[in-house]
Amino acid sequence: MKARACTLRILLLAVALGLTAFVPDARAADDDVLANAPVVRRLLQHRAGRSELAVQFGSTIGDTYMRNLLPGLRYDLHLYDWLNVGADLAVGIPVQTQMAKDIEVKVQKANTDFTMAASSLKFLGGAHVGVSPLTGKFVAFGALPLAFDVHVNLSVGIASIGGDPVVASGISVAPGVSGGVRLFLTNVVALNLDIGELLVKRTLAVDRNGKAPGAQFSGNTMATFGLSFFLPAQTQRAD
Repeated sequence: MKARACTLRILLLAVALGLTAFVPDARAADDDVLANAPVVRRLLQHRAGRSELAVQFGSTIGDTYMRNLLPGLRYDLHLYDWLNVGADLAVGIPVQTQMAKDIEVKVQKANTDFTMAASSLKFLGGAHVGVSPLTGKFVAFGALPLAFDVHVNLSVGIASIGGDPVVASGISVAPGVSGGVRLFLTNVVALNLDIGELLVKRTLAVDRNGKAPGAQFSGNTMATFGLSFFLPAQTQRAD
């Protein structure tokens, strides 16, 4: 009898322990920050209704004779979270490519009258319209949530062209297209990286006879890195 009673007590204890495994912890439920949250939250909009001022530094890529460093500023008004309009300007700083330097060395050794003359972009200014077809958020380093967008811009502006007196200077219409990524470090500060193509009508350089060919539209591939500041600091949520 004693053995049966002991066995019965063990079975009752096991059943009690099993039931407690299925009883929710009231304290855990109280500590759940999402207990009273809505099932669907409205999307946080990082762009809609905000102004963006960006400090930028760009450079042309793949130039044959003269590379152009392009520090500048950009302003955008984000009408919607996906649509913005704005303007930008940049000052050009010409830097000779290695090919141009090699040509000058060969000319000096040959003791000829040839002068390596090439044009550069002195000033860029224009207006643009942009769309952000892809927006989202990811977690960096397993702990830091960051918002981002992928955007595309269409622009039209003017380019001031400078260079050696042999190469004609002047002003050109400069249409362009660019695309890139914006990464929000905070609600106010973001990093931008853009790659684009700008068409400018100019004479790139003199030919081998030292003559300046006629000006033609040519593409200028550009990479731009920027630091943006958004105002107001408070973001909106979607309706």
